[in-house]
Amino acid sequence: MCQSLGIESWATDPLHCDDAFSIFASTSAPSVVSFNAIITGMVENNHKRRAFEMFRLMCQQGLVPDRFTFVGLFGICSAEDWAIGMSLHGQTIKLNLDSSAFIGNIIMTMYSKLNLINEVEKAFRMMSEIDIISWNTLMAACSNCEDHQKALNIFRDMVKQFVTGVDDFSYASALSASAGMASVRLGGEIHAHLVRTRANMEIAVSNALVNMYAKCGCMQHAHAVFNLMHCHNLVSWNTIIAGFANHGHGRKAIQLYEEMQKHGFAPDSVTFLGLLTACNHAGLVDEGKSFFVSMQEAHGINPNIEHFSCLLDLLGRAGRLRSAEEYTELLEGFPFGDDSVVLGCLLSACRLHGDVAAGERVAERLMAKAPPVTTSPYVLLSHLYASDGMWKSVAGARRLLKGSGLKKEAGHSLVEVKGFVEKFTIGDFSHPRITEILQVLRSLSWVPDEEYQCN
Repeated sequence: MCQSLGIESWATDPLHCDDAFSIFASTSAPSVVSFNAIITGMVENNHKRRAFEMFRLMCQQGLVPDRFTFVGLFGICSAEDWAIGMSLHGQTIKLNLDSSAFIGNIIMTMYSKLNLINEVEKAFRMMSEIDIISWNTLMAACSNCEDHQKALNIFRDMVKQFVTGVDDFSYASALSASAGMASVRLGGEIHAHLVRTRANMEIAVSNALVNMYAKCGCMQHAHAVFNLMHCHNLVSWNTIIAGFANHGHGRKAIQLYEEMQKHGFAPDSVTFLGLLTACNHAGLVDEGKSFFVSMQEAHGINPNIEHFSCLLDLLGRAGRLRSAEEYTELLEGFPFGDDSVVLGCLLSACRLHGDVAAGERVAERLMAKAPPVTTSPYVLLSHLYASDGMWKSVAGARRLLKGSGLKKEAGHSLVEVKGFVEKFTIGDFSHPRITEILQVLRSLSWVPDEEYQCN
């Protein structure tokens, strides 16, 4: 046992990981505890392959893994290791370990990271011991897979199951699901439940409330919740700044940033993304350029792809295409290089201002890097040529689109009606109440297109 503890303490230390492996290799008859120790060390030092090799060796020597063996292994299973993860799950079933909350929760977390929601639900149903962590994991998995309605249904079941009350993570996840659906009614119900059952709210729950109201467009409520908080952290400030930024209140977002600095909080990458978004939506070009420079020079934060996209969109909307092109040249010094999202923003700006020459240069760079994975570049280039009456070039852009084999995804809108979200897609008249909808639209002087009338 002492030797196993020594192996674990050395294995978890990055400086002595190899020494721990040497000690383990010299052990004549390593036990399950020794194998667990070395596997834990490999996992914590991100030696994924070696951890899996140790597990295979353990099984080859006839030792039976226990629940502690599987804990770390499930945690390092990524999308490329999905087959290994499922194989490990199969072994826990054979050993009758999967029904406990200790292992079942980890299995659910692994499948959640792989976006395999059906497997998460199966693992949940197989568990004989279900605790609040199990419910939270299931709810978070649904939200992660953007099935927000199911996440809220699970939350309702939790509230009934745990009479003494659910925990802060449960409330934060439910509020996140409400934000994902942009349902202020459902989010407001959860807020009301919190007010009735809790005298004080934890900062994570308050942050989730601010985010929910902001995502639903209720900035007055978001700001009110923010002001009522007893204390704030950086997430609180970033959330309220992003909320005002996304709804076009650029000056207010900048004012909050200045207040944040007065309270002694140092901005991070997320803060500057919110500020650049604020400047973009409010047309504050000079302020946006100033923030982009200060994040590097004053705060030592390297811009990522989102920061560049925001800045180029800001410059493009303002018609400063030459300046935007100069910034794209800086991309070559970053890992993401000529990213299609960034160049797509600039191409969109060229189309907006009818600058065919700049648009052709950007499109050439965009298509030279790799074939576009969406139809947007081809459509934007086609529209750009059409705005200048260059019909031969329009035909050429459309041929490129046809040859790419890509299909343009139909646009859609989501509308909440009495707590249910309705989806309306362009060209889709299959809604069960389409006749009533058309009658209302006709009363508003809308005329259906010829294609629908023929159908």
